[in-house]
Amino acid sequence: MKKLNFFRSKKGFTLIEVIAALIITSILMVAVISVFLMSQKIYTRGGDISYKQKSITNIETDLQNALATATSFTVDTIQPTSTTVYGIGFNSQGNCVEVINGVAYQTDQITALSFNVSNGNTMNYEIVPKHEMSVLKGGIVMNNIKSATLNTQLNGDDKKGYLVITLVNKGDF
Repeated sequence: MKKLNFFRSKKGFTLIEVIAALIITSILMVAVISVFLMSQKIYTRGGDISYKQKSITNIETDLQNALATATSFTVDTIQPTSTTVYGIGFNSQGNCVEVINGVAYQTDQITALSFNVSNGNTMNYEIVPKHEMSVLKGGIVMNNIKSATLNTQLNGDDKKGYLVITLVNKGDF
């Protein structure tokens, strides 16, 4: 009898207690891992959106800088190559292209551009981005242009072309 009491008095866990502990631990680990994966996905998406917004904002800033120093502008079907102009528009493949100092930069973030001149020297523009972002609208007074007219829309589908802005001096942009 003493041997039997000796084995029963030992402290330890039963098989059912160990299985219950493993099940609870597994549930907690699955919850922690799913929260981690979800937060990683949200972080990555936020970074992508930030990149897209930064790209479009940079294009808007370039456009404003070019318009501020513009001496003239035209709408052309040929991509500009001169270093004395700034150009933005859509090539024959429907991709948005920004031309700075004769170098073309392609972006896949823009679907349409609208330009309208009011009061003879104020260029109003609208940049329509892809991917659920808000449309950028603005206007700037073109200091070197006194009287001009323009009302055009460019996009990657059926209205391809470039707004070509001639700058005051080579390299001012």
